Amino acid sequence: MPQVPTPTADTSVPQAAGLAGALAPVRFSTSDVPEADRMAFALEFYGPVLVGLELAPDPDDPFSISACFLQLPGAMVAQGHASALVSTRTTALLADGVDDLIICRPARAYRVTTPEGHSLEIGAGQTGVWSLGQRSSALLQPDTAFRSVQISRSLLRAMVPNVDDIDMVHIAPGDPMLDLMFAYADLVAEHPIGSEEGGRIVAAHIADLAALALKGAAGLREGLGRSSVRAARLVAAKTAIQAALHRPELSAATIGAQLGISARYVQLLFEENGETFSAYVTRLRMEWLRRMLGDPRQTHRRISDLAFEAGFRDLSTFNRQFRRHFGEAPSATRRQRAPWSAIRAE
Repeated sequence: MPQVPTPTADTSVPQAAGLAGALAPVRFSTSDVPEADRMAFALEFYGPVLVGLELAPDPDDPFSISACFLQLPGAMVAQGHASALVSTRTTALLADGVDDLIICRPARAYRVTTPEGHSLEIGAGQTGVWSLGQRSSALLQPDTAFRSVQISRSLLRAMVPNVDDIDMVHIAPGDPMLDLMFAYADLVAEHPIGSEEGGRIVAAHIADLAALALKGAAGLREGLGRSSVRAARLVAAKTAIQAALHRPELSAATIGAQLGISARYVQLLFEENGETFSAYVTRLRMEWLRRMLGDPRQTHRRISDLAFEAGFRDLSTFNRQFRRHFGEAPSATRRQRAPWSAIRAE
């Protein structure tokens, strides 16, 4: 098994007295890993565990990564160097529920693509924005220096209209707010933060600058023009739910995995239409059960059997939700809707 180094606070950063446990920059480097173990380090630890990505290093370029991270409440600042590789946000990794935005400015040109055919071509020194809540792959060239900021959409939602519609955005060079954001991120990445409260303030400053850059980006108008994409994804999600309605394991995560989007993105699609994912699933199951209770061809079947077929795992939850929806017990609904024969109500 490879010997994986334990991430440590950056010892090159002065530690102020009394800041034990403070938010502080952390460095990772493949140079700290024996050469024979570096590939395993990338595939098993650095990619999926540290950054939530599946890494595929270019076999023709000696693999190396050196990066410094500063994790803040709702945001993360990163900078470093990497050899040629493809980093992919896979269906399996989407199960972590992270749908943050990545704002990245590498020193060399790069490309981000999705299985649906969307692509983002970014020139050297330019900036690209894309979502961690969708399947995507980013191609880095050899010896690429990068700077990136990862921001939770919740920090941006009040400032950027339709931030949840952003999939990919290109921001042209020279944007003053973006330059300020990276300069500020570079500054805070070199110093420990004194407290969680301080970390929240720093993250809010970064989010404010990012929001101003995003609101002024020409590419954002294109990204926000994809409301039809969200509508199509909602239809696809509802179709997938119908097909899996009777499965007890049905969840936003299983639907997201099927569609290649995060569970949180699935939930947002429904919330934007005035109904939560869980409420939608429960309503469909209840409507199906009510039809079955009124169907003369189903009078020989126990109500409990119908409940389990509808996807409920236990009868107490089923009875409680049925009463909440229809104001009466399932047996009463069956007697009213199918009075023509003796009925097994259990």
